[in-house]
Amino acid sequence: MKRPFCLFAALTLSLGLALTAAADEISDQIGQGLKLYQQGKISQALGELEFAVAQLKQKKAEALATLLPAAPSGWQADKGQGKSLGGGFMGGGISASRTYQNNKGGRVQIEIVTDSPLIQSLAMLLGNPMFAQGGGQNKLLRLKGHKAFLKQEGAQGAELQTLVNNKVLVKVSARRVPEAEQAVRQFAELMDLDKISQLAR
Repeated sequence: MKRPFCLFAALTLSLGLALTAAADEISDQIGQGLKLYQQGKISQALGELEFAVAQLKQKKAEALATLLPAAPSGWQADKGQGKSLGGGFMGGGISASRTYQNNKGGRVQIEIVTDSPLIQSLAMLLGNPMFAQGGGQNKLLRLKGHKAFLKQEGAQGAELQTLVNNKVLVKVSARRVPEAEQAVRQFAELMDLDKISQLAR
């Protein structure tokens, strides 16, 4: 009978209950779930708690979105958005992304992904330089102390991926951008990886 409550406790700890902006609404949802649990209505309690977890994930995604950098000189950026991914997309998880464009049609996207099973696969890839180099197609480098790899995609495209503390994927991709490798490096350097790491704990 304690299993639903234990499951919820583990999930809420991983999501970080410090997201106090959602405290009132989510606290009410949790309270309702606990009340139902105490009444022995396990299925209903689980439904309420799962809904609260979904709300927490969305709040975490929105918090990640605030860490996406402003547009550098010569670029414009959209508002950026955070979302909780279903299991059918990238294996599930929490993500935030922002798109940047210049007046020449160039496009750069920054994406942050956490709580996804795909992160473990990327960690294994970065842990093996032979595989990470992709037969010589990828360049290995460090971004603010974190292992990363950079690959050219056509004449005007590039993608950089790095892992922060083996928990958070940061991906920067450029399309229709001359010197695309330089562009993704420039945008990646704008990221505050320390803050991203703190939020993902």
